[in-house]
Amino acid sequence: ISPNMKENMKSEKGDDSSDARAILTSYVGASPAILLPPHPPTFSSTANKSRSCPNTNASGRKSCNVRVAVRVRPPTIKEESLLSECDNNGDSAIRRARSVVSVQPQLASVSIGERRFTFDSVFNEKVTQDQMYEDAVKNMLPGVLNGYNATIVAYGQTGSGKTYTMGSEHGRAASADDSRGVIPRFLSDLFFELRNIEKSKNCVNNSSTAAIEQKQYSVTASFLEVYGEDIHDLLEEERRPLPLREDTKGVTVVGLTRVPISNVTEALNVLKMGTLHRTTAATLMNMSSSRSHAVFSVMVSQFFDGDNDVSNATTSQIIFVDLAGSERVKKTGAEGERMREGIQINVGLLALGNVINALADEERFNRGEKVHVPYRQSKLTRLLQDALGGNSQTLFLACVSPAEINASETLSTLKYAHRARNIKNKPTKNV
Repeated sequence: ISPNMKENMKSEKGDDSSDARAILTSYVGASPAILLPPHPPTFSSTANKSRSCPNTNASGRKSCNVRVAVRVRPPTIKEESLLSECDNNGDSAIRRARSVVSVQPQLASVSIGERRFTFDSVFNEKVTQDQMYEDAVKNMLPGVLNGYNATIVAYGQTGSGKTYTMGSEHGRAASADDSRGVIPRFLSDLFFELRNIEKSKNCVNNSSTAAIEQKQYSVTASFLEVYGEDIHDLLEEERRPLPLREDTKGVTVVGLTRVPISNVTEALNVLKMGTLHRTTAATLMNMSSSRSHAVFSVMVSQFFDGDNDVSNATTSQIIFVDLAGSERVKKTGAEGERMREGIQINVGLLALGNVINALADEERFNRGEKVHVPYRQSKLTRLLQDALGGNSQTLFLACVSPAEINASETLSTLKYAHRARNIKNKPTKNV
């Protein structure tokens, strides 16, 4: 067993260490014939559809679980070169394996060593942006159009493909090619549906026997980053910290810019503008590493004019969260300011993990015990109160590396994501 593999399996906690040993054990003495295939034959699978949120057209407060999808990215050029280097040095078969992660589409599960985790959707290295979006994300759109909030959170190790998956990469935010991520695709579909709603006004039947509603809408967008414990407006040049305020309507950011948008082009321009201001820097693991958590929010207000001059309105919000990646200083080579940023990133993710652990403690909830949820540990967790245990349909999108050099971080991410599946939200129609 190579020293590099042993080092990457180390962990501070005993439970993680035993899992790491299990991963090692499963590969010791393995012959090339039983190593994991580099490219599983099926790209994705969606299962457990019964876990989806209840009928979003129904009124009332219903509960639904947070949905979780896992995406395994392809090996990077650097990882491929390291593996090739290992081959040339004649190291053991374990060092020559392209991947320690296996995707089982039929079971909607991901395995690493002897550990297997089941999720709502799983995607292997060969999945395209379009396939992933259609399979895991697009089904959230009807809820948004019917007045329900939705949140998509991308989480994973630094360099695991979160920003690429979300579609908020600097220089690619407004791209129209096949590499578009979740945000551009969702915005495109959102405005397509809203245009269809607007066209329905031309089909109003004026007869007294029909009561067809006329629909109107307005859309605004905001973009912020959580840098350490400071919140910055990415649509403003001035990087002044913005305060949080909590009232009966939830948590709001005081002074945050909201830009009116009327079509997908304007929406993508706002996204592009924000990515230019987001804090990034180069590390050994990522040439453009996000140094902050980014939150892009779109608010949709719809107005319904029916008979007898009765007017109704719904307001829904879709929030896209691109979390900064968890880091290990030894691997990133971060020093000085970059190292301090990495520490702050990990502190915020630890607070998020504490919230997930509290909300996912089914045994205590089933016993009727009152569980304290530490939302106030960080600005990030306060912003995500509705997404985790509150008024939102939520998709947790975990991105992982297949490489054995990242096996410890991949295992940690899968555990993190698996716990999130137990969280119950209570989405409510916003009227």
